[in-house]
Order: sequence, then C-alpha cells, then structure tokens
Amino acid sequence: MNPNNMGKGLLVVGAVMLVLAVPLSIVATSMVQGTIDSASIRTAENTWESESWLTSVSYRDYYAYDVTNVDELNEFPEGWAKTPEFELKGPYTFKVTTERVFVNHNSTDATYEYTESASFESCFDVDCEGNGPGEDPRDQLSNLNVPYATLKVATLPQVFEIIRDSMEARFAMLMLEEESNETNFSNCFANEADYSEFLNGGEGTKNPTGILAEGPSSEPIYYGVTHFLDSANSNSEQTMSDYGIISNSCMDDIMVWTGNWYNGISTYEVSGEHLVDSEGDPYPENATENITASDYANMSFGGVDPIDGSFPLFGLNNGGFLDLDRTINLGNELGGSVLDSMTTTTGAGGMVYMSTVGSTPPIIDVSGPDYGPGGLVLDKYSGFRGYVNDAFQGFALEHLTMNVIYNDVVPRYLEEIGSQRWTTLSINEWLFGWHDSATAFSLSGSSDNYSTGWFSLDANASFYVNPELAEKGVESPEIPPTWIVRNTGALELTKLDKLVSANNLTELDWHSEEMYEGTYGLVEWEPNGLRYASGGWVDGTNIDCEANKYLKYNLAGFIVPNIPCVGSSDVKGIDALHYSIETNATERPIQAKLLNTKTILDALPGSIPLYFNAEADLYAEPKSGFIIKGDVVSTFYLDVEALNNPSKDAPESKDELQPVFVIEIHPELSDEQASTIQSQIYTNQNLITWWTNFDTPFDMILPILILISTACFFFGKKQLVKTEIVWSEE
Repeated sequence: MNPNNMGKGLLVVGAVMLVLAVPLSIVATSMVQGTIDSASIRTAENTWESESWLTSVSYRDYYAYDVTNVDELNEFPEGWAKTPEFELKGPYTFKVTTERVFVNHNSTDATYEYTESASFESCFDVDCEGNGPGEDPRDQLSNLNVPYATLKVATLPQVFEIIRDSMEARFAMLMLEEESNETNFSNCFANEADYSEFLNGGEGTKNPTGILAEGPSSEPIYYGVTHFLDSANSNSEQTMSDYGIISNSCMDDIMVWTGNWYNGISTYEVSGEHLVDSEGDPYPENATENITASDYANMSFGGVDPIDGSFPLFGLNNGGFLDLDRTINLGNELGGSVLDSMTTTTGAGGMVYMSTVGSTPPIIDVSGPDYGPGGLVLDKYSGFRGYVNDAFQGFALEHLTMNVIYNDVVPRYLEEIGSQRWTTLSINEWLFGWHDSATAFSLSGSSDNYSTGWFSLDANASFYVNPELAEKGVESPEIPPTWIVRNTGALELTKLDKLVSANNLTELDWHSEEMYEGTYGLVEWEPNGLRYASGGWVDGTNIDCEANKYLKYNLAGFIVPNIPCVGSSDVKGIDALHYSIETNATERPIQAKLLNTKTILDALPGSIPLYFNAEADLYAEPKSGFIIKGDVVSTFYLDVEALNNPSKDAPESKDELQPVFVIEIHPELSDEQASTIQSQIYTNQNLITWWTNFDTPFDMILPILILISTACFFFGKKQLVKTEIVWSEE
C-alpha cells in the first residue's frame, strides 16, 4: 500500500474511533437506568439468598421519663389525685439484629414470603461499633402500668360475677345454718373441734373455711361454703383430711347437702312481704314463693334481701346508702337480667362508657343495649333503659357500677392481687418483657403461671426474663416471628418491595374491621392501612417529587402515613428526595393497640390515655428510588389529667400531654455504600467519565477505542510526515 494512503487511512480509522466513542458514551449512560431497574427487582441473588438481607443490624435509642413520686401516687385513693413528677432518663442504646427466613417465591403474583424477628442487645454490654454505649438498661424506672388499665376494665364484669356468686353463697350459708341443728353430721368428724371448724372456721376473715362462716361485713364476698365446695370438687381426699371428715360416705352426704343449696337444687319458701312480680308490683298478702340460690341473688341485687328485707351492700339500693325517696325492687326476672348483663363485657363496658361519655355507644336497636357502627347515639339515661325500666333505676345502677365498684372496689381488689396504677421495672423489662403476676392470676387463677401475663413495649424475639425469674428457672416465652409477603417488582416496578400482607393482614390489627365492629365504630377502621407500605423504596425506581408526591411508610405499627415529598437534599454527596412528616399526637390515641381486646373496653375514655407522635425524615436516591437515610423520632405521650377525669375533652395540642417514652432510629448508608452509589449511578451517567470506575467489562471498550484512535493518529501522522520528507528530498 502507498505509504501516503496508509497514513491517511490510519487518520481516518482514528477519527472513526473517536466518532464511535460519542454514541458509545450515550448508549452506555442511557443503559444505567435500565440496569438499575433490572438489578432492583427482588430475586434470589439480591434477596432471599443474600446473607446481608437474611441478617441485618441497626441501632436504636430509647429515652424514658421516670415517675419519681410513684409511692405516693399509688396510695389509693388519696394518691390518685396527686400529680406525677417526671424525670427524663437515657439514652438506652440497643443493637437490633433482624433475622429473616425465606419461605416462598410466587413468580405468578410477583411476591415473595419470609418471616422476620428482631433481637436486642444493649450497647452498654456489647460492642456496638461506635454507637452508644448509652445508659445501663438495668436501671429501674417507674411509669404507668399498662396491665393495670387492662385489668381494671376487664375485671369489672368479673366483679359482677363475684357478686352473684357471693349472694348465692350467702343464701346457701343461711339455709345451711337453719338446718345445721337438724343434722347429725357432727358424727362425721374426728372430734368436736373439727366439726366446729367445719361450721365456723375463719369467721370474719377474708379466708373463711367453715360452711357457716363469712368474711368481713364490709366486704360481703367471702363465704366458707364456697371454699369448702371448691376444695371438695378439686380434691375430695385432701378436703376430708383438711376438715377431719372420717369417711367417704360422710363426705358424699355433706357435699350433696351443701351443694344442693349452693347450686340451686334445693328451694326455700319465702313470704311475699319483700317480693315483687315482673311488673314491679308487690305480691298479694300472705303469698309465698319457693326460691333457689340464683333467685335469691337476682332479688337481692335488684332490690332487697327476700328473706329479711335488708339492703345488700352490692345491690342497686347499695346497702341503703343512696338517698332515695323510694326503694328499688326490680324483682326476680329483671334483677337477674341486669346482673347477668353486667357480667358481660358489653353490659359492664357499655355502662362505664355511658357514665363516662354521657351518651351511649352507637345503638342499632333502641330497645336494648344492642350496639353497632353507624347506630344512633342517645343520652346515657335513655341508654339505661336497655338495662332497667326507668332513669331512676338507671341512676342506681350507674352509682353502684361506677362509684362503688369501678372506682373503689376494683382498685382495692387489684391492689390485693399485686397490681397498682403505677409500677417500677427495669428498662429491659419495660422494653422487652415483664411478667405481670396480677394478669396471670386474673387469667389463670395463679400468679405464678408463666405461660400468660407477659407484656412488652417493643417486639423482641422473646420476652425478657429478669434475674429473679431466671433464678426460679422461668424460661423466656418466644414471640412468633412476623410473616411477611412483599412484591418483587417483577410485574410492576412501582410496587417494588411494597408490603402485600403482614401475618395475613393488610391493615393494622388495632384498626381492623374486627376492631371497628367490636368497638361499635368508636375505633376507626383503616382498610388496607398496611398494604403497599414501603419496603425500602418509594415507588420503584426513577422517581421525582412531582410524580411521586408521597411515601407510604409504616411507623412501628402505630401509624402508616403518606409522607409528603418536601424537596431535595444531600446525603453524603448524593442528591436525594426528602420526604418529611410530623404526625399529630392528639389525633393518634393508642389505647386500642395496647388493650387490643376488640371490645368496647378498647374505646373506654381514660383507661390508657396514651398518644403516639412521630417525626420522620426519609431520604431517597432518585434514580434507584431507594431510601438511603432515615431519621425517625417516635414519642409516646400521656394525658395525665384524663387518668382521673376520663370524661375530659380530648387534648387539642401536645402542650396538654406529658411525654413518657421516646424511640429514635437514624439508619443511613455507610461511606462505602455512598461511594458505590456515586460510582454506579452518578459516574456511570457522566458522558465523559462513565467508564472511569471500571465496574463492568463494558467500561473497557471506550478506553480501548481511545487507545486505538490515539495509536492511529500517532502512526498515521508519523507515516504522512515520513512521506512528506521523502517527497521534499526528491
């Protein structure tokens, strides 16, 4: 080939290489978004087989307000009117290790399933790599006792059951006393002392054992006949030994005698002097009625003792205390109906609600306490007609329920079983688990039953067992992991990693349809409140504030708001969209979450007047749509005034509330991750420098083209210069 033509050819090739570099750069940078999109879809490689996804670590700071005058506050009733004094403590820093277990991938629905649980370790005790260490979580702290509020509202129906049982026991005692002189059961005992104990043991105490013995007159709920029959039915042989009964036949005869009176088999004839019919009219003169223990309880509760005409302490006439111009006497049928109604959550809870609020829950049948969402709301005295015949009787039932039982008997009863309004626990217990012996007793009859009665404010993988329980050999109850279904983004990239369901629910458990129905619509239903909540992305990839105005985000299960985009920001040199919100604590009461009975109890004002507030700032990288930083501060507030005045208006501002717990989390990408994003996204999109990070084999093409072009220009120019010299010499 002619040297001159060769030189020109090399220059042309060099120029072509440079020309090719321009579209190559355009193609390479335009491919970045597609690469990001493809890489973001959740797959085995980047999700359920990725070690970094299966186990992840984050850190969390807690602050708590200690009630410094807890002892005086718990002095019932005087202390309840005193103001709690709060002192801020913390931070308590914890390392949170989240463990995930892959369950299933459904390519048809573009979903994947896994379970998730978290374990907490105090940075005071373990190395947290520069986080913490924080304060010692063994610190003792006093605050509102959540189980107490649960027990107070849940115990009320139980107290009415106790009233019925005690009245039936009193009837049995009176009948047994009348017949005791006519029996020869004294021959069934080893000696006279044993027989005397069988009749009168424990008289006047809260633990009477004799069948004719009763407890203190101020608390007519303790009867020895109940103790005897409960003992005999559970362990006949031990009962014989305890009471000194000498033979099985004697034991059988005694149980039949006492049991027939107690269980409503035997009847007693009473005169009509203290009896009324179903219309409330007195019986005719000299009329009589045969009554059972149940009849006696119905009549005594709804009026007067049918045997002697006295006023029972726990009846509608309240021991004669009420300053009324007439005696209430509902009779057997209505008295029993009211008493039975008050032994239910609907009946007792409805009465407390009406007394506190001043109106009924929504009523769907005005002829009775039949409640439901969307029903009528009537004044409380109209609501009382669902229980009794008139407002006068309703006032008496309200007085007995609220003044005598709910606000006096119940707190004293709970104190006896070891539960008070304010309690003291370690931070470890508050956050990750404590055993409430009173709740265990209420649910199972045993305060040492460690299979129930556990509470916590955060969800550890298992409940925390304090050193005292550990010494007893108590094992930590496991908390079931959360079962989560998310979208892979394979079919719709905008749904990338968004929540499909958690534990088969698409809504918050305490704002579910079941809660809505159970509270007669008083706790709002938030359909699909959880569905499509973010799993780390805003709305898939390639986002901007205009098209992606909101980020749906689950804030610890207390609220799932749509967080608005407020502009752009910078996170470690990376451009990011800024989503920000501060929720309104006064609009987010969390009593229903803490009680979660899905009954009217969850809507009773003042039971647990706690409110949730969150300040959340989240930052998402626009090309990937991934959230690269978050600052979330969750604060729990207490309406102190509502504890003693549940009928007060709902708070209008945070100034009316006292903070009691604060949780702070500040996840952020590491410097290494930031460098990777800058390289893979920003460098790869630069028309000039996209190839300089050499993160893919494709990056080698441009420098090769440039090298070829440079070589062609060099050798082509050299060849032309050489040719020109030759020509000049010729």
